[in-house]
Parts: sequence; C-alpha cells; structure tokens
Amino acid sequence: MQPKHTRILTVMIFALLCASSAAQTADRIAELERLLVEQQSVNRALMERVEAIERAHTAIEDRLHLADSDSAAADDAGFLIEQLYEEIGAVQERLDRQPTLSGYYDFEYLNDDRTDSPGEFRQHHLSLHVTKEWADYRMFAEAEFEFGAKFEGDGGLALEEARGEIKLEQAWGEYIMSDALVLRGGLMLTPGYWNVNHYPTVVLSTRRPLMVRRVFREAITGIMGYGTWYWGDFGLTYNAYVGNGESDIFTKHDDNEGKAVGGRVTFHVPSGGRLDKFDLGLSGYHESPTGTERTQTWGFDARIRKDRFELLTEFARRESDGDRTGLYFQPSYRFSDKWAMFYRYDLLDDDETGEQQEHTLGVNYRPIPEVSFKLEYFHANRSTDEDSSGVAASVAVSF
Repeated sequence: MQPKHTRILTVMIFALLCASSAAQTADRIAELERLLVEQQSVNRALMERVEAIERAHTAIEDRLHLADSDSAAADDAGFLIEQLYEEIGAVQERLDRQPTLSGYYDFEYLNDDRTDSPGEFRQHHLSLHVTKEWADYRMFAEAEFEFGAKFEGDGGLALEEARGEIKLEQAWGEYIMSDALVLRGGLMLTPGYWNVNHYPTVVLSTRRPLMVRRVFREAITGIMGYGTWYWGDFGLTYNAYVGNGESDIFTKHDDNEGKAVGGRVTFHVPSGGRLDKFDLGLSGYHESPTGTERTQTWGFDARIRKDRFELLTEFARRESDGDRTGLYFQPSYRFSDKWAMFYRYDLLDDDETGEQQEHTLGVNYRPIPEVSFKLEYFHANRSTDEDSSGVAASVAVSF
C-alpha cells in the first residue's frame, strides 16, 4: 500500500494533467470559433460580390431591353460600347509598344562507350529573345547562356571560377519595304536551313549534324537584303549579304579592306499536288582573309515534305587553307502531333581532323507544342579516333 503523501502527489499530478488538457481543449475551441468567424466574414463578402454582379447583369439586361424600344437608350448603349472599344484599343496600343520577351531552355544527358568520355548531364542553353516591331521596322536580339555560365572577378585582370559561355547570338534591325525586299543590318546568322532553325525546340534531334557551323561560318556582321517572290505556284526566296570577314572580333572590325560576301537562293518548286513542300536551296560564300588563302564555300540543300513524311538534306564544301566537306541526310516520320521518329546519316571530312561518319536514330515526343522530349542512339566512325556508340536525351522548353 502506497504512503499517504505518495497518493496525494499522484492525485495532484492527475489534476494538473486534467487541467492542462482542459486548457488545451478550450484553446482549440477558441481557435475554431475564430476561424469560423473569419470564414463567415469571407462568405458574406463573396455573397455581396455575387449580388453586385447580379444587379449589374440585371441593369445591363434592362438597358438592352430598353434600347430595343427607345432610340435614345439605344444611342446611349452604343456610346458606351464605343467607349469600351476605345479603351480596349488604347490598352492594346500600349501593349504593342512594349518589346516582347521569349526564348528557350534545354537540358541534356549524353553517354558513349569511349574510355575517356564519361556520361554527363549538361545544362546546355538558356536563350533570351527580345523583339520589337513598329509598322515597317523590326528589331531582334538573342542572348545565350551556355553550360551554367558564371563569371566572377576579384578586381584584377583574371576571372575566378569562370565557366560556361555568355554570348550575343544575334542582334539586328531591319526595314520591311515589301515581301520582295527587306533590309537588315547587324549581327546575323548566315542563311542555311539548319543554321537558322537550330533551336532545340524546333529540330528533332538533341545533337546537330556534324557539318553545321563547321563548313559555312555561323554568323556575320554586316548588311543583308532578302525577300520572296511568287509566280503562281513557283516561288523564290533570296538572301544576299556583305560584312566583315572572319576574325577574332568580327563584330567590331575586319582584318583587311576586303569584305566577305555571300548569298542563298531557295526555289519553292511546285509538284502538282504530289508534295506538300519541295524546296531546293543553293548557297555561296567568299572572302579573302589576311595571310591565308582565299576562302570559298558553296553548297546545296533540300527540304521535301509529304503528309507526315519529311526529308532534310544538305551538302557543302569549303576550300581554304584546310578544306572541309560536309553532308547530312535526315528522313523523318511524324506519327501524330506529339510523336515523331527520325534517322540521320552524317559525314564531315576535314583536312585537319580527318573523316567522321555518324548514324543516328531517334524519337521525339511533344506533349504540348512548347515542350519536347528527345531520345536518340548514335554510332560514330572516326579516322583519327576510336569508333563509339552512345545515347543522347534532352528536354527543350520554349517560352
């Protein structure tokens, strides 16, 4: 049997626990009551808004009924509608005066079986596009951040922990005289189907063809004229440009008085309804850089589409100190708006790095037009390195 003082202590502890539980219960009840009051206040506010909307709706119906029988009321209603459209137009005009921001992002995984090439995730691009239009004038700029770019300085000449790349991909302004003549000036991509349409949200593959930007130069700083004519079903699109030759800072200066010149002509060939698209392109480029041989590049390409089938192919040759020849052939089939499959054969023959060939088979899935998932298998043969096979996967998002 427990001593008397022990029983008393036990009773006191039990009483304290009961009191604490009762206090907590009272606190919970008070909190619930407070939340209930707040919810009732929200409900009353919502009911008041609903009633206000119903009164406004009734007033509009009364005015419309009155307008059917009263010309003065009809004039009043017409005046209000005109005011509404004027306000909408003013808002739209203010929006049109603002530049638009868009761009894309892509994230990749690559892995092959070469001994010195581990599998890797890559935060490849974040590209920001700024566009502005005024009547017959247009401006466009593209800034690109590659591989998680980071540049951190310490006040000296060297950058600490620098990685990735930040560059101005394009920046130009143009004057639209007509469909047949548009004048453009600035930093521009040289015309070519894959070079101009290189965006990962547009092309089917994660990896681009070997020849792209290795035979024809990637960009030029100068002026360009372009346009399109149609004669019935037959059409022609042309690009002609002149600008600085290739140099360390071709966006700032040339390395001699001679200028690089180039152009492209695309024929839109009618097929009598047998094909949805049949485009044939011819391209050329010429410059005379200081201290090296004259550079001449020429090539042709084709784009053919019939229903869900499409074929892209391009050939180009560069003749200079180091000759280069490139080719790709890419048929594809789109099963639906979401699913597509492609095969591509690539060839790049470079006097300095040897010959490379690749076979790529891939699939592309777009759950919505702005998002693309890609998966591909490739096999590469190299004359100066070991052969290899691998996979590449990516997700690309436009915004």
